[in-house]
Amino acid sequence: MKKVSLLASVLLLSGCSINIIDMTEKPTEQIYDLSDPEGDGIITARDNCLDTISGAAVGNDGCGTDIVEKIRVKLLVNFDNNSSIVDAKYYPEIEKLAGLMKEYKSVNVSIEGHTSIVGTAEHNKELSLNRAKAVKSILVRQYGIDDSRVNAKGFGFDQLLFEGNDDNVNAQNRRIVAEIIGGKEIVDMKWNIYSVDQREQ
Repeated sequence: MKKVSLLASVLLLSGCSINIIDMTEKPTEQIYDLSDPEGDGIITARDNCLDTISGAAVGNDGCGTDIVEKIRVKLLVNFDNNSSIVDAKYYPEIEKLAGLMKEYKSVNVSIEGHTSIVGTAEHNKELSLNRAKAVKSILVRQYGIDDSRVNAKGFGFDQLLFEGNDDNVNAQNRRIVAEIIGGKEIVDMKWNIYSVDQREQ
């Protein structure tokens, strides 16, 4: 009887040993690409726009959150009284605009000249147009922007930022504005380059 019990125990143990599962750990296979080569915070596995410009604001799909069609920028270009000559120290400001136009080939720009209320309306219209033409000339001749992509307009004092006739108000109203048209390919950047004629405090 003891022999039968011993034999049964041996068979039982041997049967169990056959069903032992090897629990050795294996490396986990990564199914999804969790990398983020652009650094926009969206992993490649769910990034629908893998060529996002560095610094662009993106949505959950990695694409730009806003596409702009028209932008206005106040160029920091000042003129001497009753003059349309652009001082060379303002060229870097115009160069920034030229750089944007070279990067985005579908973009055109309208250069707007604005003046203070000092002088006659007719004279200021002419003066503002000449100032706009001077900036256009620099874009075309100095920075190689195609002439057909730049338009110059003179508004005189028709679009004042501030009412009044003191030195500070007049200085604020004498300005050059570049209106960029057709900029559908320009993504909404996190840093603020352009602003629509905002009244400065």
